[in-house]
Order: sequence, then C-alpha cells, then structure tokens
Amino acid sequence: MLLLSTERFRGYSLLQSAIALAVMALGMFFLVPRLDDLIDEAYQAHVKAVGSALQSGAHFYRQRWMTEEHNQTLDQVQMTENGWPAGWVAGRTSTETDTDRCTGLWNSLLDIEVPTLTTGQDLNADFRAEEVRGKCRYYHQLSGNKYFIEYDTATGRVSWNIR
Repeated sequence: MLLLSTERFRGYSLLQSAIALAVMALGMFFLVPRLDDLIDEAYQAHVKAVGSALQSGAHFYRQRWMTEEHNQTLDQVQMTENGWPAGWVAGRTSTETDTDRCTGLWNSLLDIEVPTLTTGQDLNADFRAEEVRGKCRYYHQLSGNKYFIEYDTATGRVSWNIR
C-alpha cells in the first residue's frame, strides 16, 4: 500500500506565489485603464438611450397633434404653434422655454423609468436641466456634465453631445 506524504504538500511555494502575483499585476495593468473607458461608454449609452426616448416622445405628441387635434393625450402637454411639445407648467399658457418648461417636457416625454432630474445642484440626480438659447439642455451629471441632450421646442429636434 502506497502512502502519500503530507509533508511535501503543505502550501504554495514561493515561486508559485510570485507567478500568481505577477499574473494579477499584469491583469491590473491592462484592465484598470480600460475600466475608465468602459464607464465612459456606459455614460454615453445612457445619454443616447434617454435622448432617443425624448425624441420618440416628441414625435408621438407631434403625430397626435397632426392627426387628431382634439386627442385627450394632448391635454397632458402644451404644444407650440408648429406642433411640437413645449412641456407643461401648471397655470401657464405661454410656451416660452425656461427651466420649468424643460422640467415639464422631461416629465411629459419620458414615462417609463424616468431618470432623475434636477434644476439645481443635486448631485444625486442623473441629469440637470437648463435653458440654453431657447432650448432645453439636459446635462448628464455622472459624466461631470460632459455629455448632454438638447431639445429644441421650435423644431422638435433632439440631439445629444457625446464627444
């Protein structure tokens, strides 16, 4: 009967430990710089997805405005004279763009899993709304306001800056 000696198998040798550390160091060397790129790509994808949802919402209301003038759906948002959503602000009939109007647009055009929005300095919100030259601009806060979505109420154009 052959018995195995347990004295030979007490643990890893110094050489095995050094090789394992070298492999982990190489992995860190290549993966950590890529991690920043992956996070940045995730931010870009989030901005594109929300921008596309805003665009779909704007086109939904525009289509209703063009085909069914007295549709109940149109009661939820004020429309410009050109038939683009201008947002809804309680007690206001003017469609002049400001941060309140931009917030109203956000809430009107996005209806499922709405990202959080602020008009101030709440860093916990996903986006921050601002009125810039008559357009609503929504800055992506996690990217350090590097990326943003812009909505023009005059033309219904939704664009996003992810450069």
